[in-house]
Amino acid sequence: MTGQKPLVVSFGGGTNSVALLCGFLNKGIRPDLILFSDTGAEMPHTYDCVDLMRIKVNEWWGLELLTVSYKKTIVQHCHDTGQMPSLAYGRRSCSQKFKHYPMERYIKSWAKKSGITEITKAIGFDANERRRLERAPNEKYLLKNLREVYWYPLAEWGWRRQECIQAICDAKLPQPGKSACFLCPASKRSEVINLRDKHPDLLRAALNIEEEAQKTNRTYRGLGGKKNLWSDWLSLDAAQEKLWLDIEPAHLPCHCTV
Repeated sequence: MTGQKPLVVSFGGGTNSVALLCGFLNKGIRPDLILFSDTGAEMPHTYDCVDLMRIKVNEWWGLELLTVSYKKTIVQHCHDTGQMPSLAYGRRSCSQKFKHYPMERYIKSWAKKSGITEITKAIGFDANERRRLERAPNEKYLLKNLREVYWYPLAEWGWRRQECIQAICDAKLPQPGKSACFLCPASKRSEVINLRDKHPDLLRAALNIEEEAQKTNRTYRGLGGKKNLWSDWLSLDAAQEKLWLDIEPAHLPCHCTV
């Protein structure tokens, strides 16, 4: 439990963070502040989830789910610098700049106005995320007189992904899906193909950033990391699809008997 310290929730708009709020509701825990850091490049289903949870947070606790952001979107930053998100280069500064920094900036201002010197921040790592939990910090000083203590309720409750999904079902809420930027270099090939099929406009925006980066960086890198261009993945997928159609024409009977 959080004691008397104000409880701040880091809300990402994905399965774990929605389950976290459902768990709080069921256990009678009331947050004091709920923050969503908007990179400006979230998937459409994430923005839909945030809009829905704004309503629910107000119904459940009379609170506002607040959105914070960096001074520019990650897409604008990529165009301005001619680079891809930092994860494509093996770094993780994009999360710090576009997720953590806006949230910390707001918390500092909020705490200062309220005379708060210590808060508890709830983060939705589930019980199966052992590596993340092992690396996760216990506390941080945002200011000399502002201590932020981290709490991982899902792990404490023993909730894995299946328990999180069930908690959302029990609350009669739609499953939010994965929360990630549409141009995230951690995306799997299948996710890039899915982006092509469902959100071609977002894929074009991501490919434009990848193409611009090739002009400013001498190393052969793509949104998939070193020597992994999304454009190559898509070309390969298209070639494999054509090969399959050449080998197994769609007009051949399947010999089904049912």
